[in-house]
Amino acid sequence: MATTGIDDVIYMFAMSLDGFIAREDGTFDWLDNFPPDDDYDFSGFMASLSGIVMGRATYDVVRREPEWAYAKYPCLVATSRPLDNLPENAEAMAGTPAEMLANLRARGAKGRIWLLGGGDLTRQFMDAGLLDTIEIGTIPIILGSGLQAFGGKQADRWLDLAFAKPLANGAVHAQYRVRR
Repeated sequence: MATTGIDDVIYMFAMSLDGFIAREDGTFDWLDNFPPDDDYDFSGFMASLSGIVMGRATYDVVRREPEWAYAKYPCLVATSRPLDNLPENAEAMAGTPAEMLANLRARGAKGRIWLLGGGDLTRQFMDAGLLDTIEIGTIPIILGSGLQAFGGKQADRWLDLAFAKPLANGAVHAQYRVRR
């Protein structure tokens, strides 16, 4: 994994070859049958984080899992709808990307923040100039439809390639820096 800034906001995700991060219902079961690759250090990525912000739809999907995997991080769910029974270290709020980051920083997130899922939320961070890095695992499957990685129509955005490498499982791991 290429080195990025310690205070980066990073959108790291898996995507189908045709640009979808999940099925239309938000599920990503298509990843269940895809073999992991030892060359991709997901545990190292997780260890590099200090906080997480996710959209409401992503939250609803990950809460279906029996265990909340993000309790050790300050976590923010971007939503205007109320949430009950939030897991440990999670808060819900509506606000601008700057307000969301301020919330996480005030709660102890002193380093890298992960935008977990949510093309629309990612677009808001890009529009605010608060997204630094995009890291993609492009999976060799065509889904045909689903949730788009960057939330639909928007202005052109140029990125600078940090690295790209094929993985033994057929995926391509790439990282880009967002141009300012």
